[in-house]
Amino acid sequence: MALKKLLVKLLVFVTAVFIISAPASADMLPGYEGGIMDDMKYREMIFITGQPVLLEGSVKVTPGRMRDGKRQDRITYNLSSSDGSVKLSRSITISVTLQREKGKDQVRTTYEIVRASETVTVKRDRTTERFTLENYSFTASSVSDISAAVDYTTTVIRGRKVYDFNGGKGTVEVDISGKGVGYSSAWGSTETREVKLVISSNRKADEKNGTQASSWTGTVDEELSSSRTVEISYVENRPALMSFDGAYAVTTREDSTVRYSYSLPRLDENGLPTGKQNRGSELISLSATPRVEMGYIPEFYDMAGHWARQDVGRLAALGIMKQEGNYFWPQIPAKRLEFVLAVGRLVDINSRAERWRDSSEEEAAPAFEDLSLSKEDASIVAALAEMGVVEGISPRRFSPNQNLTRAQVVTILVRALGLEKNVPRMYRLGFRDEGEIPAWAKDAVYVGSSIGLVRGDEAGYFRPDDPVTRAEAAALLNRFITYLKDDLRRDFRDRVMDF
Repeated sequence: MALKKLLVKLLVFVTAVFIISAPASADMLPGYEGGIMDDMKYREMIFITGQPVLLEGSVKVTPGRMRDGKRQDRITYNLSSSDGSVKLSRSITISVTLQREKGKDQVRTTYEIVRASETVTVKRDRTTERFTLENYSFTASSVSDISAAVDYTTTVIRGRKVYDFNGGKGTVEVDISGKGVGYSSAWGSTETREVKLVISSNRKADEKNGTQASSWTGTVDEELSSSRTVEISYVENRPALMSFDGAYAVTTREDSTVRYSYSLPRLDENGLPTGKQNRGSELISLSATPRVEMGYIPEFYDMAGHWARQDVGRLAALGIMKQEGNYFWPQIPAKRLEFVLAVGRLVDINSRAERWRDSSEEEAAPAFEDLSLSKEDASIVAALAEMGVVEGISPRRFSPNQNLTRAQVVTILVRALGLEKNVPRMYRLGFRDEGEIPAWAKDAVYVGSSIGLVRGDEAGYFRPDDPVTRAEAAALLNRFITYLKDDLRRDFRDRVMDF
């Protein structure tokens, strides 16, 4: 199976896991119920009673088996308010259908509720109110675009719930509409949703309890965000008599946040609207227990006091740039092969593709005849070539020891992000040597400079044909990591949700 197909299959997996995650992570759940969870609990706010009620409890996710691009997942909820006066029991079965767009690296995922049950009980002094779900029609559809470094997803949501109130004494209808965006990479992931609920309550007159018929309408705006972030920190050793000064630690954090902004009627003690409005906003957040992993200890004799010491040490500790001997040689030009392998390790292409490799199928033939590599490194080059991130100097020759230029480096990084076509029809690069930038690199230079991956020198020149030194390559790769783990998160979460 070609690696391109393997990566598309992987995207299917990532998309499914991102939306239907195991309870051990801080994430939002399918069904779009407006709740969040961490590795210990689940929280959700409901509004069908006419008042905001925060519920907490347990959720169990039972993923189905994928067959012919389809599966069914079951999710069960058991929740209650802090004082125990409100309890919720819910079970939903959601059908998930995955389709790949022919000829494109895109996957479309459709979600549909096929079975659902839900009961909410509210104890008020000596009375008990019961809301029983009668109908739940729901669909959501997302499309994901895959690149070597990042998977990008956009989602549209539509749904409607109908509850019976106290066995035929009324109804509550909830119309659901929303949209979402997300991304996933080896260095972080974020999904954000904006969902609007329109709640309509109609109750019949109850002569026995002496209450009259009533109706009210309210709205709720939900802003949800779920993120996985990766941080790299240097841990310095305090004792002087140690064989190394310190080491790098990689910490993975997962958190979810939801903000509810509601406009509901003020109700009296009998649940009747008073004619006044109850407007407010609630914010709840959960975070999973961080996971920490130590990196290797890099030791380069020629990096002491060098401006790129931290960049090189970080990449060597993470295994992105391999240490061979005790000298890094920061001033010599970076070679095509070593840079491409570093990019492949950075985006974790091999582990992503290997997760879906069928042992009964043959691997793709080596992409280039002038490479003699380990199985791991050969797979990296083949995958990046298949994804269009890197090209050879001819169809069968890679020229592994050729020096890399600044124009080539920025083109590789922008193609890995899948952003090479994200340019306006007309633009100016703003460099004094703009005319010397090759036509094939101009779009990548525009994107790379726009997102802060590369910049010109102090005199305003880009110098596209200058060779990139190993130290400069390390700095660029670290800037690439920062973009994947920080800049994307700000763009997808902070800008969208205004948190």
